[in-house]
Amino acid sequence: MSRKPLDLLSLILFASLILSLGTAYAQQPAHSLYEESRTIIPDNLPWYPVVVIGDNRPTNVNSIQLPPIFYMVVDETKEIYPVAVIGTGDHTGMGTQEQINVLYNALRGLQNVWLALGNHDLDAHQEKYWTRVIAPDHYYIDDIPGWRVYVLNSECRLSMQWKAQVNTIWNNLGNRSLILVFHRPIYPRVEHNLDPERANYLLNKIAQHDHVKLVLQGHWHGYASEVKNRITWIITGGAGAPLYDYPKTPPDNATIVLERNHYIVLILYPNQTFTYEPILAGDGSGALKIIKINATAYKIVNTKLDIFKKPAWIPVRLHVNVSGWDVYASLIVPPNATIIVNYEINGYDVKITSNATNWYAYATPPGGANNAVLGKPVDNVAELKLYKLQTTTTTATTTTTTMFATTTTTTTSQAPSTTTIGQPATPTTTTIQQTTTRQGSQTEILAISAAIIIGAIIAAIFIVKKK
Repeated sequence: MSRKPLDLLSLILFASLILSLGTAYAQQPAHSLYEESRTIIPDNLPWYPVVVIGDNRPTNVNSIQLPPIFYMVVDETKEIYPVAVIGTGDHTGMGTQEQINVLYNALRGLQNVWLALGNHDLDAHQEKYWTRVIAPDHYYIDDIPGWRVYVLNSECRLSMQWKAQVNTIWNNLGNRSLILVFHRPIYPRVEHNLDPERANYLLNKIAQHDHVKLVLQGHWHGYASEVKNRITWIITGGAGAPLYDYPKTPPDNATIVLERNHYIVLILYPNQTFTYEPILAGDGSGALKIIKINATAYKIVNTKLDIFKKPAWIPVRLHVNVSGWDVYASLIVPPNATIIVNYEINGYDVKITSNATNWYAYATPPGGANNAVLGKPVDNVAELKLYKLQTTTTTATTTTTTMFATTTTTTTSQAPSTTTIGQPATPTTTTIQQTTTRQGSQTEILAISAAIIIGAIIAAIFIVKKK
């Protein structure tokens, strides 16, 4: 073969490689799921619905696709539309970049997604990519009044790293109660637990500091719960991974359910109490249906079963937009019930009617607010009095770079008043620290890649002709 075809072939292969790299880079999210899903949670609500999932990895750990049962759980979670979604780890088969991207896309659209790392999420040694696309390896959230949710990384390589995490759990805690989230369980003892060194270090710290009310764990593929030393320990590992059939005999004082797919619905109260229900998932688990009757009315039908195959209660949060405001109705839907929710909108006055017995309504302006306009039902009717939003025009200078950077974004939102109508409340400013993997858009990156290819081809043709 002559030199000219070899030169041309080499340039074409080089150009193809550049295009592949550019396409892969363009597919990376600009912000992590943790950052993108962050939504202000008002601190004056009566209770807060949360969904907890764990161990949704595929049986074939090399598969890019997640199990069908997991998508069923995600669909029901999106119907529930909780204020937060907590994950206890093993959300991918091996934690490859492709698998992480699939997980990211599956959970987009949900608010406040807080996932922990599992051992399978690290098998491909892509922890940096996980932290870039999904969430930090450990972090805490103080957004729900009365509570701190602390997500730990039980997969850290060195015991000193585990101790360093544990030592920060109580920093600036105040009078909040703690919910700990990590992958490998401590209690109940299910023959698949965290090693004694790390478990004992955490247990000793808990005994010294107290405040822990609830611990959410995964790793063991089933459902288990136990109250020990006034702490509720839950293992939820049934969102899609192959289910376990052991131990045959439950540990003392523990509840264990084998071989049933499930997830947890959790209600957190500002007074630092909580209730929860393990919900059966998949075929034969019943259904949660939200049906739009007309432009202003919805019907919610709940025939879901709990993990014990008994009728289950389900929290549901309905959302509509009224003159730029996000208006929510948060309801507990009883077992085998049909709930009707009707909106009557008259300008900035919203009246919501429902036959539910445990519910409330609230509204926030665009961008959210720390204090919502709250409506508690009286004779099945909750009223919200909103105010007209003021619009302003701002001019901002933006700089685009393709290098890794850390940016600080300042978001200003109006905090609504529940008593004064027609008069804007005092603005509040929230500063969020965000790590940005790329500032250039996908379109820009693809355009650059295409330009490189075209340039390479032109250069190849020029070289061939010259020779």
